[in-house]
Amino acid sequence: MHLKKNKDLNRTDLNSTDLKERIEKIIKSAAANPGTETRYREPLVGFASADDPIFDEMKEIIGSHHLHPKEVFPEAKTLVSFFLPFEEKLVELNRKSSGPVKEWILAKGETDHLISKIDEKLTAELARDGIRAVVPEAIFDHAGAGFNVAWSHKSAAYAAGLGTFGVHHMLITKSGCAGRFGTLLISAEIPPTPRPSEEYCRHKKGGICLICVDRCPAGALRAGGLDKEKCFKQVREYGSAFPELKEVACGKCATGPCALRSR
Repeated sequence: MHLKKNKDLNRTDLNSTDLKERIEKIIKSAAANPGTETRYREPLVGFASADDPIFDEMKEIIGSHHLHPKEVFPEAKTLVSFFLPFEEKLVELNRKSSGPVKEWILAKGETDHLISKIDEKLTAELARDGIRAVVPEAIFDHAGAGFNVAWSHKSAAYAAGLGTFGVHHMLITKSGCAGRFGTLLISAEIPPTPRPSEEYCRHKKGGICLICVDRCPAGALRAGGLDKEKCFKQVREYGSAFPELKEVACGKCATGPCALRSR
């Protein structure tokens, strides 16, 4: 687990409302002017208490390897989660293609880099007000620990009220599931975002929709689960089509009705 941490300052002048608005403004400004080929719709931002019992439940459900926010950053009081949703044009491009899409794979790398820049900006800005921040990183160890990760940005987003999980194991937000998530743990308190009271996945709501299963080119996805090994082999195969990008991605399951959702 690699951590990024700011200076240990003592002053905390912002009230929770000002702090919340300041964090949201920084994230939305970065997405509006990303400096990337990839373009985004308006980001979503959610908050959760670092002491929320849901994080203990996650350790039971996901496994003991999954870290509690306090294990990452003992001083954490609030978890900040944000979602950068891809523009509709990119989703349509991947939806209509039967094979790997260069723009989608590029978007994965560009967005991860943008999230890192946002984390750095937030950390530096919060430090000016004496607020400490840590960025938990999700690290895969396919050679050793398999597909377990010490931190799940999607699970963090669920805890922060940004959405619900679909059949495809993606988190579906009110703006869909096509995009990327980031997490920041901070030493200041911000009231938690209420979690959705309804399912955002059509199938889980009782509707007739398993489009994500039908679109999985590897046959890794089914209504009852996901074969992570098959999925990973598929994203590596797609990534090999554009080795110059040095990224792997597929995203076919994230181009169904829940991709944009707000349409």
